[in-house]
Amino acid sequence: MTHAELPIALLCLALAACATTTQPPAKKDPEILSSTTAAAGSTVITDQMIGRSRGTMPLSRVATSGSYGYSAMAPVKVGGGFDKGGDRTYQFLNSLRGPNGEEVSYDRVGTCCPFDTPNSPFEDGKGLLEVYVISYPGIDQPKRLYFNWYDEGDVLIPMGLTAAK
Repeated sequence: MTHAELPIALLCLALAACATTTQPPAKKDPEILSSTTAAAGSTVITDQMIGRSRGTMPLSRVATSGSYGYSAMAPVKVGGGFDKGGDRTYQFLNSLRGPNGEEVSYDRVGTCCPFDTPNSPFEDGKGLLEVYVISYPGIDQPKRLYFNWYDEGDVLIPMGLTAAK
């Protein structure tokens, strides 16, 4: 290597070191603002135990966006407010199946992500998203689903899931 080639070689080494150590920041889930746990004696009562009695809802269309339901920016808009939002969420979850028809298990994580909505019952005009974690046999790791109880919209099947028959 000549004396003139040395700076170029050092620059290439520095760029290679940066390229191998620079990685995008890890994607973080939104902060959970509240959560609850219920028990009857020593038995923990899960949301699935409560929700299974709420029935199902008809689902037929699959979302075209991979973020639908899985992102706080694209929650499932079940509507219903405090009166019916919980029941509609349970009916939606009861209607989901894994990609090959597997039974989906779920549990409530809590609430997150304040957002403006004209349908808020609160003075500040904000709503909160409900967050549930789902799993099914064969899934690599559980996934979060986000629900908006205040606003209604098309209720679709999140990509990668199917609907109960």
